[in-house]
Amino acid sequence: MFRSFDEMIDFVKKMEKKQVVAVVGADKPVAVEAAIDMVVENLAVPVLFGNAEKINHLIEGTVLEGKVEIVPCADNVESCSKAADYAADGRVNILLKGSVETAQIMKAVFRKENGLKAAAVVSDILMYEDPLSKGENKRLVGIMDGGIIPLPTLEQKIEMTRGAVQVFHKLGFEKPRVAYISAIETVSPRIQSTVDAAEIQRMKAEGELDDINAYLEGPYAIDNVISEYAAKVKGINSVMAGCADILIFPNIESGNVLGKLVHYWGGAQTGHVIVGAKVPVLLSSRADDARAKINSLVLGITVNAHS
Repeated sequence: MFRSFDEMIDFVKKMEKKQVVAVVGADKPVAVEAAIDMVVENLAVPVLFGNAEKINHLIEGTVLEGKVEIVPCADNVESCSKAADYAADGRVNILLKGSVETAQIMKAVFRKENGLKAAAVVSDILMYEDPLSKGENKRLVGIMDGGIIPLPTLEQKIEMTRGAVQVFHKLGFEKPRVAYISAIETVSPRIQSTVDAAEIQRMKAEGELDDINAYLEGPYAIDNVISEYAAKVKGINSVMAGCADILIFPNIESGNVLGKLVHYWGGAQTGHVIVGAKVPVLLSSRADDARAKINSLVLGITVNAHS
């Protein structure tokens, strides 16, 4: 079971056959830097999609010069389209967002012609190393969805859960603990997230979600499932008490805010990957530093390697 990004980095470096990563919109310095990092760190083989003249200028004098495949594209839309076609044909294993817009690359992934959409719901899972865990107790926590689905319905939350659980299974978690987050631990008809959480827990208890091999519980306030102390004080007697693996949030704002807080204020290592497509899609933020990009890359490769 993987407990940290460092473990994933070690795993990926030891892979004999490196996965091929499409850098989509590679005609900007930040995208080329990501491609250089994956080669220097012995993590993957990049293929660069974008304006060939600009790319050649940017890679001049680097480890990529004369040694990397460049796929000429007239603009960002063509970069996304061609990269998605390469993924559908098996010529690349992973899509990494470079200088293109998120909406552009996701539109290419959703195109019915290439068949890259593999699930009813495509969502984003952000993984972070729990800042409260240390040494041998270090652990990973997943947040959904802080990047794609603004206000998930009950049905979307169930599909998001399936996607997140599949990721954790591939990381070696036998039966992940999924907590549905709200502001309170009791069901209130005035707070839809509590109603949805209770319904999912009922469905799981009655065997309607037996295909999801995970603990599914809620509603929970966030402190109950990340702090053993808070869970004890509140009398929470559950496998979730202070140690949930996956946090399903009621809306995109709450998931996005926590993801940024654990990274910037908590100092946690983070990385994220899109689930629900036939290949991992990595949507790096413009504010991501080099390490955050590597974290997302090795997360995607590790998940893909265990498919």
